[in-house]
Amino acid sequence: MIPNLLKNKNFLQIWLAQLFSQLAANLLNFALIIRVFDLSANTSYANISVSLLILAFGVPSIIFAVLAGAYVDHLDRRKVLVVTNIVRAVLVLFFLLFEANLVFVYVMVFVISILSQFFTPAESAALPRLVKKNQLVAANSLFLFTLYSSFILGYSLAGPIISTWGADSVYWVTSAAFVLAAFLSAGLPRMKAKQHGLNFRAINHEVFITIRQTTSKIFKSPMLLFPIANLTIGQMIIGIIAVVAPGLAVVLFNQSLAQVSTKIIIPAALGMVIGAIVVGQVFKKAHKAKVINVGIAMAVASLLAIGNVANLRELPFYTAIVISLAFILGFANALVSVSAQTLLQEHSTDEDRGKIFGTLNMMMNLAACLPVLLAGITADLISPGSVMTISGGLIAIFGVYQFMTMKKHLKFDI
Repeated sequence: MIPNLLKNKNFLQIWLAQLFSQLAANLLNFALIIRVFDLSANTSYANISVSLLILAFGVPSIIFAVLAGAYVDHLDRRKVLVVTNIVRAVLVLFFLLFEANLVFVYVMVFVISILSQFFTPAESAALPRLVKKNQLVAANSLFLFTLYSSFILGYSLAGPIISTWGADSVYWVTSAAFVLAAFLSAGLPRMKAKQHGLNFRAINHEVFITIRQTTSKIFKSPMLLFPIANLTIGQMIIGIIAVVAPGLAVVLFNQSLAQVSTKIIIPAALGMVIGAIVVGQVFKKAHKAKVINVGIAMAVASLLAIGNVANLRELPFYTAIVISLAFILGFANALVSVSAQTLLQEHSTDEDRGKIFGTLNMMMNLAACLPVLLAGITADLISPGSVMTISGGLIAIFGVYQFMTMKKHLKFDI
């Protein structure tokens, strides 16, 4: 099925556009995490500065994601794809002039993230109009694979690119990738919306009613609430690690994150990839709730270990220990997130799935805001290692509470 799908010129173009766009966004995100930490490294608010950056990435999805999806239903998808990529390509180059100004960085990241909220639903809405109905599952699988792999690739490549060619090189590469995405999108056929005109008041009213109804449905259904709670935990872990990673690199290796990304970021990314494969192949018949519990336990153990591993710096195999712990944490996150997403898909109806996943994205980012901010404050007041230890303890409490309260609903044995 996939070889036939790749013969579809329109699909190939939008798939490659997604690849370049997502790769660009993730390269930029990680490069700016390193840059913001470097700008504030000699201050008492270095980790808080990174927290604010992560919030600048995430808050637009809380405010605009669902609304943007509704607006896209009234616009030509091809135009949205082209315009969002071109504008982001231009805006990225402004970092070359003003990247030393933290306020500018936050504002620009916020604006770029708003544009991304329009790109994603336009891309998803375009896909069914570009492939045959019997190819849609395979197309979505490739899109999901690209989404995760571009995150991993972008975060893994940013450090080596900065170390080899300097900080400014990432902005040029990112801008070029957005331009390529725009060029590929421009080759797609026009995809005019069936609904013409933007009645902002009517759209906003409909969106808010949908959010309220979907949120109420989620909280009333344990079979929906359980996977969503765990997806939120997975998102929070990623957010917290992104905040403390620059400071943690200094604590663990006395080097910048760009210099040691191969010892922290790449092992964690590899763990996520292998974890996703293991869930899909090895644990495909296992009860997903059990897999989630195993993932939670592994995440707790690895977070606690990373928080205290600096005490072992004198050991000859210290680097191997850190790499192993980063891998285990990434592996654990994949066990939780992939299993939870599968459970959510299994227990949501086709007519509600889009609304539930749209609301899920908003809820995950909203729930992650406070922990991300607190992680930065705690890292500055105490240490990045303490953040990992505290996070491990809190997730352990969540895991025990969840196991005790959800067991009867999920019907699995210890």
